[in-house]
Amino acid sequence: MSYEDEPFHEPFGPQYVRPPQADCPNCPCCSARLCERGRASLLECAGHLDDDHKLAVQSCPCSAESTRGTLAWRAAMMRAVTAGTEKPLEADAEALLAALAAGEPLTDPTGLLPQLTVRRYVAYQETRPVVTEFGRTYLRARTEPRTATPVVVHDVDQKARTARVVIVAYSTETPVTVPMDQLANGHTGVTADQLPGKVLHAETNTRVDDPDDIVLTRVRNPQLPPELPFKPGGFITGPLSTTGTGQAGGEE
Repeated sequence: MSYEDEPFHEPFGPQYVRPPQADCPNCPCCSARLCERGRASLLECAGHLDDDHKLAVQSCPCSAESTRGTLAWRAAMMRAVTAGTEKPLEADAEALLAALAAGEPLTDPTGLLPQLTVRRYVAYQETRPVVTEFGRTYLRARTEPRTATPVVVHDVDQKARTARVVIVAYSTETPVTVPMDQLANGHTGVTADQLPGKVLHAETNTRVDDPDDIVLTRVRNPQLPPELPFKPGGFITGPLSTTGTGQAGGEE
């Protein structure tokens, strides 16, 4: 029997090749499947590839933090608002950011600009520093009113890791998209499967034209008891002192 008569010519058996994935219609660097995954991830597209392929998709606009609607963008907006309402910058750094936002000439004698760029409140256009959307969001959060409101979960897209909610203080007719994990977590005691129909409480801004500019903070489940106060070293486990003569938890 000749070699040509053998049933298989490949000594290692048949070769199985994965069918090529469809290209993303919105970018030149990724497959549609990768962009769908990256858009719903804080890791963006690059975070789902090995080091050999990461560089090629590093600036993919479909999942970038700078692209409105991505999960990375929503998380960055949350960080900016939380900083503005709960953990503000030092006064000099905030004054520098406000001056840049107002178009004033840059004066930074104490070298605070790197702090603002690390937070991504400031970016460079060529060599000129400019305030980013997140920097402006931080500045607005420092002064804009925030309202305590019920938040009714309409539905959940677990693949996109988002939820559509009705924010009563904003509109009972216009659903707002928010990150799913902001609602379903250990603090609320609710899983993603339990979210539809759930009523949570949060604080929010309401004076916006675009519902995407609404950012929830201090989300809590009203059916749970209030969380215990926190002190350096752990949670306070004893009753709070009301006399001012000592600290709770047995510490003097």
